[in-house]
Amino acid sequence: MSEQPIDREAMFDLVAAYALGVLPAAEAAPVAAFILADADAREEYNALRATANLVGTIAEEPVDSARSARMKERLMAHVRSDATAGARTRRPAPSSTVRSSAVWGTALAAAAAVVFALVSVIQNFTLSSELAEAQRKATVLQAEASAARQSAESAQRMLADVSSPDAQRFSVAYGTVIRRGSHVYLALTSLPPVARGHVYEAWTLAKGAKTVAPSVTFTPSGNGLTLVPLPEDADHLAAVALTVELEGGSKVPTTKPAFVQPLS
Repeated sequence: MSEQPIDREAMFDLVAAYALGVLPAAEAAPVAAFILADADAREEYNALRATANLVGTIAEEPVDSARSARMKERLMAHVRSDATAGARTRRPAPSSTVRSSAVWGTALAAAAAVVFALVSVIQNFTLSSELAEAQRKATVLQAEASAARQSAESAQRMLADVSSPDAQRFSVAYGTVIRRGSHVYLALTSLPPVARGHVYEAWTLAKGAKTVAPSVTFTPSGNGLTLVPLPEDADHLAAVALTVELEGGSKVPTTKPAFVQPLS
């Protein structure tokens, strides 16, 4: 290894890059040999490597603002102490003292900048992730609140309809068909249970139609009253019916209707 100051200074620059893990692989072998052969180089490498290891520590730990502050303070204390120690114990050639001290300080400052930048990135990523998660949860809660509000409004409207004195009521097997305005309901109080894999299916006959169309499927509520609102507009219907079908419903009735009730 050349003893010329400029060569040694250049090698110390490479030691810093080697310690921080940014040295190209092709240049690593001669720098490693220089570190093994030079006590000052080993000292500098060990100090810089300790600083570089803080980056790995930060990358592995969750980061909040308090931990970030602690890591920054720990790093700056490390930088200050190592810079002081380096200035006191390094033994470069006299002609390169100023340059070597500058390299030492610059390398540590670079390491500190890397750590601070990484902390900032992790914090920003964490805050962005937390914000995105909060926004997602808010969207879900808003959707749930909207659905609950609509459900409550529907229930209030249904109760008002079925209890209204001006509603039309038609007695059928197992209960009553109720029509009020454009709404129609099945209020069934004595539905027998269906076999496993089967459901009740409501059917509607549109005015002028010759065949019924499938409506909703349901099972008995088990509390004595099964109240089923039909989604179709009662103003367009001539009749409603009820059958038992396989679970999932059918496109056409496959069993004898429990009832077929005209709406006029």
